Amino acid sequence: MRSLVIALAAAATLAGLPATTAAAQTSALPTCSGTRVMREPVHLQQNMAKAAYIHVFYDSRTSTACAYLNSTNATWGVRKHMTIMLKHCARPAAGYGGCDGQLQSTAVRGWYTGRTHTARLRISRGCMMATGRIYWGKNYGLFSTKGNACVNGASSASRG
Repeated sequence: MRSLVIALAAAATLAGLPATTAAAQTSALPTCSGTRVMREPVHLQQNMAKAAYIHVFYDSRTSTACAYLNSTNATWGVRKHMTIMLKHCARPAAGYGGCDGQLQSTAVRGWYTGRTHTARLRISRGCMMATGRIYWGKNYGLFSTKGNACVNGASSASRG
């Protein structure tokens, strides 16, 4: 049993989690299969500190995109309202980035101290983008990915 706890703590450390809470939160952590296609920071507007990371995965076998927000070490354990929105669009928008021809979207929101639950969409063709929002008290951060992870039929996601 002790070796299992040590293994969980080591895995949590590699994943960027505090080792002291690893055993308690392991079953509640979001899981996404496939390949990570995006990882973007969400900065606080007040001081540009990193508050969380947006993680987006794509599984070509199941044509499923999956996203969640993960708090940074600086905000881990702080109770904050977090929203992760995953969008499926026809193509990436020109210029700034974003999403043209939005086809569907899903969002997960709530109060979290670490990671959010996962947002999932079936995407067999088109592109995806994610938006992460985080706030507590006077702290606020928002970030949208550029929407340039695209899939074409049975192929895996690629960045454009």
